[in-house]
Amino acid sequence: MFDKKGTLLEKGQEVQVPSPKADGTDIWNFGFNGIVEDVLEDRGTAIVVDGDGDYFEIEADRLKVAE
Repeated sequence: MFDKKGTLLEKGQEVQVPSPKADGTDIWNFGFNGIVEDVLEDRGTAIVVDGDGDYFEIEADRLKVAE
């Protein structure tokens, strides 16, 4: 599975998570950098943990691998 730039997503990578959607469907409050804890190929999502230890399931094509 790939991020929005076409980079392969893998467990342990640092990724940039975008600001939440304006429609209120995202449960995080602001954009952040997090670590991929799992890649859920069948769902097209990744589990990302933030600096506070909170976990979020986010669509892979919204993430960007940090450089």
